[in-house]
Amino acid sequence: MKKRVQHLISGFVLAGFLFMAFGSDDDKKEKETGVESTDKIISTTEKKLTDVEIKEQLGREISSIDKGIDFTSYKESIESIQLELVLFQVWAKKINEAKSSNNNDIKELGEKLETKVKKIQVLEFPKLRKAYGKIVAKKLWVENIEVEVFGNNSKTIQFTGGIFANNKNKQETQETLSEMLNFLRFKKANYKWYEYDDEYTYYDLDSKNDNEIVELN
Repeated sequence: MKKRVQHLISGFVLAGFLFMAFGSDDDKKEKETGVESTDKIISTTEKKLTDVEIKEQLGREISSIDKGIDFTSYKESIESIQLELVLFQVWAKKINEAKSSNNNDIKELGEKLETKVKKIQVLEFPKLRKAYGKIVAKKLWVENIEVEVFGNNSKTIQFTGGIFANNKNKQETQETLSEMLNFLRFKKANYKWYEYDDEYTYYDLDSKNDNEIVELN
């Protein structure tokens, strides 16, 4: 009976952990800024544009980047981090469409935008990973779970807490977080049940490199 109660408590803690790591469903419905809403954001802006309009649109994007974009506000919450990922997807859509155009001027502008977006991603993804780690760490502190992001370009995330003495909790957590961790292009996720756990579990992530343009589904 005692063992069963412990597993039930462990399950409740895990549920709370995952809830805090992603935010509430109500927040997602109200804001509609998550990665899952990317298609909706993109599709609502879709319309048939003339070549002139496409060139003007690409020119505005390039000019906006050249003037400098303040990405600070994208590091304040899980939802705002997701919104920056949406921005990368919107840019990727414009780039892919431009590169497949029969108009050479549009192709050239698409390639120019791609070069600039790649540079932004190389700078921004490490910051997004760090920000994600700090935000989740603050939320999980009350559950005695520590979160750390480290390594080359902040590509490893590590969770440490008694809840991860249970292998099932490690697996379920990784399955739930894997999509977000891949979106943020983490390369490795560690799970320790205490600080000096030398036989901790880790997962290698087959995520894209920071300089690769986002793929659209």
